Amino acid sequence: MISKKVLQKELETFPDNFTIDELVGKLIVLEKRQRENNYKTGLGHISIKELDAEIEKWFKL
Repeated sequence: MISKKVLQKELETFPDNFTIDELVGKLIVLEKRQRENNYKTGLGHISIKELDAEIEKWFKL
């Protein structure tokens, strides 16, 4: 889960105009970083490969 503070900080680095695709891409990267940090600290038990597989499921129609 991405916190509001992290999201606000990241949005400050965006240009004044951006596409939804750019935003979604950034959200995916932020989520991956968060999960990786949780995994490294022992709070989560999902590997990067598992996360990539889960993301693929999200975008399949």
